[in-house]
Amino acid sequence: MENTLSRWFKAARPIVPAMTALLSSSCCIIQLALNFFSFSCAGFAVLTPFRPILTAITIILLTYSFYARGWKDKKMAGTTLVSIVLLVSPEIVEWINQNQTQSQFLAVTTTYLVQLQGLGCIACANRIKSALLAVDVIESATVFFDNSSAVVRASQANVAHIVLDTIKGIDLKYDANILESW
Repeated sequence: MENTLSRWFKAARPIVPAMTALLSSSCCIIQLALNFFSFSCAGFAVLTPFRPILTAITIILLTYSFYARGWKDKKMAGTTLVSIVLLVSPEIVEWINQNQTQSQFLAVTTTYLVQLQGLGCIACANRIKSALLAVDVIESATVFFDNSSAVVRASQANVAHIVLDTIKGIDLKYDANILESW
């Protein structure tokens, strides 16, 4: 029994850091995967406050695994690469979201500041942004998860109802109000 358990722990050692890294990035990776398959956010954002702890555990596990297995083990190299990509994925997603806004402002555009309700994670913000950008009259949309707001630029005036209907039509948990327009 002890021998079997010992072999299982040795076999699982390269997988555990990748699993803790996946839990650390669950606000993005798991949410994006669920959204890709048309599932609504499943509450993985509850792990976001524990991200620093999970990141530290991942680093400790990787360090221990390197110490126990050595630096030339191919499984550890793969696990390390996957773990690092998973650990930085929330920052990558946030960077992509911030850099996708268009930089040209036209004189005939109308910009709306929208207050959002129902955001549970960054993946929810991405979902709203994607839905807004799919509307023809919307030129750009930037969704801010931190303060539950969005800045939406439309190519026509008086399209606030389209912005609100688009957000509310994504999922019943989302609600929106126009705070300001210019």
